[in-house]
Order: sequence, then C-alpha cells, then structure tokens
Amino acid sequence: MLHLNDVQLFVEVSRTGSISAGGRQLGLSPAAASAALKRLEGRLEAQLFERSTRSLRLTQAGEDFLGYCSQSLQLLQEGQAVLHKGREGLGGEIHLGAPSDLGRGLLDEVLEPFRARHPQIRIVMHLSDGLHDLYRHPIDLVLRYGALRDSNLVARKLCDNERVICASPDYLARHGRPQSVEELARRNCICFYRDGELFDRWRLVHEGRQREVRVSGDRAADDGALVRQWLLAGHGIGYKSRLDIRCDLRDGRLVDLFPDARCDASPLFAVYPSRNYQPARLQALLGHLQQAFADAP
Repeated sequence: MLHLNDVQLFVEVSRTGSISAGGRQLGLSPAAASAALKRLEGRLEAQLFERSTRSLRLTQAGEDFLGYCSQSLQLLQEGQAVLHKGREGLGGEIHLGAPSDLGRGLLDEVLEPFRARHPQIRIVMHLSDGLHDLYRHPIDLVLRYGALRDSNLVARKLCDNERVICASPDYLARHGRPQSVEELARRNCICFYRDGELFDRWRLVHEGRQREVRVSGDRAADDGALVRQWLLAGHGIGYKSRLDIRCDLRDGRLVDLFPDARCDASPLFAVYPSRNYQPARLQALLGHLQQAFADAP
C-alpha cells in the first residue's frame, strides 16, 4: 500500500525539480524527503528519478507514474470539495491543452464567463500545435481538431469546422487574387507542420470537382499563431481553420479566396482520458465548452 504523503511528495518534487523544495511544501527536511522518495520507489520497485549532484529528472517510469498521481490527488481534492461545499463551490486546477491559435483567441474568450462563474477554479493553459500526451503529462482535457486516433481516450464533439484558403488584402493588392485552385502551386504559400509532417497538399471541392494542389513557399512553421501572423502581414497565402480566423474574415483582415468551395472538414473535439469518474469541475467545464461552441457564430 502506498502512503498518500509519499505520493504528494513525489508530485511536488516533480513540479519543483528539487527534493528539498518539494519537501518544504509538505514541511519535510531534505533528508526526510529523500528517505520518503526512496521508500516510494521501493514499494513500486521502480526508479522514479535520475539523480546527480546538479540535477534531478524524471525517468520514463516516473513520467508515466506522475500523470496517474496527479489525477488521483485531483480526484481526492474534488471529493473533499463536494463533501464540504457541494457542487456550487467548485475549486481546484484544470490543466487544459489547446492549439496555439485557438487558445490565444476564441478559446480564451469562451473561458471568461466560466472563470467568472467559478473563481475558485484555476485553469492552467497548455498551448501547442503538437499532440498533447494525456498519459505522461498532467493535462485533464485537450481540445483537438480532427478525428480521434487513440481509442483509450474519450472525445466529445464541440462544433463543426473547416479550413479556409485565405490571404490578406495587402497581399492581394500586390500580387492579385488567384483565379484558379491550380494557380496556388505557383504562389508563395505559407505551410504548416502537422504532427511533425509538412502539410503542403491542400484539398477542396470547387466547381463540383475534388481538387488537390501541392503548394510551397518561403515560410513554414509548426505554430498556427505564427502562420496567422505571417498571413496578416501579407507574406503569402494560407490554409487555416475557420475557427482560428473567424474575426479576421469578419473584419476584413483576411479574405476567403474560394468562398464557394468546400475545404477539408476539421471539427473541434474535447478529449480526455477514459475513467469511471470525472471531477465535478471538469464536468462543469465540459458542459460550458459544449454550450459555448454550439452558440459560437
């Protein structure tokens, strides 16, 4: 049987990167904290940290174990909150992962009413256009575009979405508007790395035909917010999620180059680990996100 204090210490040491700092959070001396970690490793029969005189870092086993420990402690905290305050007094942390452009734009706006309604809940944002690993990292919920690949995760569809071929009015004034999809192959197109692969084949249904064009250009990035920044600055043509640029399209900062076309669908999902019990604060956030994105224009 594992001791709860040892698990709490393991999480604090992982967070601070220091045995002495993690021990201080629980009122333990460095020697007592070190002994407790060794006791935990002995019970698990696994080495959780690689130690040296100058550094302390998680082993692969430690990274795997950390996610489960963080979730367990969060569930215990949630249980205490429900017992003492009821569901109206929700508190604690939610670690939320999201694509960079969505997180800085629409998502942040959507979360403001939730923050105001639940001031005791602290939402920690993890923004990245790479895939978040919900098993190795203490992330409770991730928003993702596109179909779910991991059958061990649960996905709730938040809204439909599609990609848009777009450019700024400044770019079009200098280079002219493409007259055909095929012309994109000769234009400076800003490409995006998706899951480590260059996304340079753009597909759409236009004038009743399925089209695919391979594009290239002098800029590429694995960060959607940077791609949007380049588009707004007039550096080329891009293929962006409509959710990410909806305000730019509405206000005329970007132009949909083929408004009568149907581009790749890219629906937005809320994804989280499969388990029998979800903390009440996470259930509340999921419900808020579903309603907010259903109402989003």
